[in-house]
Amino acid sequence: MVKKIVVSHFNNIAAILQNNKIQEIILVNDAYQVNDIYIGIVQKIFSSINAAFVKLGKYGKSGFIHISDIKPLKKGRRTNHIAEILSINQVILVQVIKEPTVNKGPRLTANINLVGKYVILMPFCNTICISHKIYDQNERNYLYSLALLLKPVMMGLLVRPSAEGTKEDAIIEDLEHLKRQWSFIEKAMISSSYPKLLYKDEDLVKKIVRDFYEENIRKIIIDSESGLNQLNYHLHQWHSESCAINTKLQLYNKPECILEQFNIKQAMLKALKPKVKLASGGHIIIESNEALTVIDVNSGSFNKSDNSKEAILKTNFSAAIEIAYQLKIRNINGLIVVDFIDMQSQRDQLQLLDHFSRCLYLDNAKPQIVQLSELGLVELTRRRRGQSLQELFQSQNQPSYYSQQSFGIKSANSIMDANQSHDFLFHKNINTLFFKKKFKKNLTLEFKQFQPKHNFACKYFLYFDRVNTINLFKPKANCIVPLLLYSKLIGHSHK
Repeated sequence: MVKKIVVSHFNNIAAILQNNKIQEIILVNDAYQVNDIYIGIVQKIFSSINAAFVKLGKYGKSGFIHISDIKPLKKGRRTNHIAEILSINQVILVQVIKEPTVNKGPRLTANINLVGKYVILMPFCNTICISHKIYDQNERNYLYSLALLLKPVMMGLLVRPSAEGTKEDAIIEDLEHLKRQWSFIEKAMISSSYPKLLYKDEDLVKKIVRDFYEENIRKIIIDSESGLNQLNYHLHQWHSESCAINTKLQLYNKPECILEQFNIKQAMLKALKPKVKLASGGHIIIESNEALTVIDVNSGSFNKSDNSKEAILKTNFSAAIEIAYQLKIRNINGLIVVDFIDMQSQRDQLQLLDHFSRCLYLDNAKPQIVQLSELGLVELTRRRRGQSLQELFQSQNQPSYYSQQSFGIKSANSIMDANQSHDFLFHKNINTLFFKKKFKKNLTLEFKQFQPKHNFACKYFLYFDRVNTINLFKPKANCIVPLLLYSKLIGHSHK
C-alpha cells in the first residue's frame, strides 16, 4: 500500500494519503495550540474547585489551570489549596496542554515540556522516564543509562519511542537543540512584557517530520522550494540515510493549487457535513457537541438482501468501516456514542464489536471501545490530538484562521499575483478610513483602471479593477494621510 504526504506550505495544511485516499489532515493555525508556552497573569482564583484562570494575552480567552498542574510551584510544600500557591496578578509560566473549544479556554499546565524527535526536555522535573512503548528490556536499560549521562542538572528527560535503535549522536543533537530552545525561552521571559506568547510550534514541515513521518512513507510532495529544503534537512537530521533515500521528495510547481489537485479541499468540505453516505446505500449522521459526539446509523435505501437480519448486519459492518475513517479524518475526540441499527442476535452484536475494534486498530489516537449498553449503544473514547475539523472551521464566537482562508485556498501563483486577485481579505476591525470617520455622500467612479505614480500612494494603497474602489491597506500607518491627498487620488481617476 503506497503511503505519501502532501504538504501545502502556503496554506499550512498537510494530508496523509494511502492508496490516494486521504487518511488524516494536519493543520497549523494562529490560535492556541498544544505545546505553546506563555507568560501569563493569574486573573481569577476559584478555591471551591482548586483552579485558576490565567490571562494569556491582550485578546482571546483566558486559560484554565488546576492545582494538579502546578506541582513545580509548590516547591515542596504539602498543600491542597490553590490560594496558598497562586495569587491574583501573579506572573506564571504556563504551557497549553489542551486547545480551547467553542465555550472553553485552553487547558494549561506549569509542567513545561519541550518536545523533540527522540527526547522530551522537562526543565522543572528532575527525573528520567522511558516510554512504555519501548518493550525490549535491554533497550530500556541502555536508554536509561544514556539519559542518566545526558540529563541536564535539575532537569528531567523523557525518552520517546522513536529513540529505540537510534544512534547516540542523533539523540545528543536533539537534546542540545532543546536546551538552546529553553535558553531562548528563559531570556525572552526575562526581557518581555507580560502576558505574552513566548514559544509556538508553528513550523508545519518540522511537525510533519517529527510527529507523522514513518519509514513506510514513500513520497512527500510539497508546493514550496524552501519547504522542500526544510524537509530534506530534517529527514537527514532525524532519520537514517536509508530512510531519507527511500522517501522521494517532490516539488509541486503546477499552477493549480496542490490541495485541489489531490482532492484535499473537497475532503475537508465533505468532512464538515453531518451526513455521510455509505457504499451499501445507507448513511450515517455525525453530530458533534462539546460534551460528546453522537453517530447515528440509518439503513436508508439498502434493500438488496431478502433477509432483513442479513441486511442490518451488512449495513452495520459498512457503517463501522466508515465511522473508523471519519473519526480519523475529522479528528473527533473525547466521548463518542454510536447508535447502530438494532440487532436482536447477541452473536451478531459480538461480530459487530469485533469488526469495529479491528477497524479502529490502525488509528494512532487509539480509540477504546468501553461497552455495548443495554440500549444497544456502542460507547468509545478517542484520545485528543489537537482540535477537530469542526472546532477549527466552524467556531461560532470567533472565526478561526482557516474559516476565513481555507475555502479560498491559496496556490503559489495566487500569492505571486496577489494584485490581480479579487479575493482580498481585510482585517475585521477595519471599519472606515481616517479614525473611523464616515462619509455621508457616495462618489461613483467611472469604470477606469489607473495606477498612480506616487510612491507613497503605491506603498499604502491597493488598486484593483473589479469595481474600481480604493481600499486602505495599512490604516494605522495612514492615519496622517490628509483628506486632500485622498481627494486628489480620486480626482486622477476621472481624468
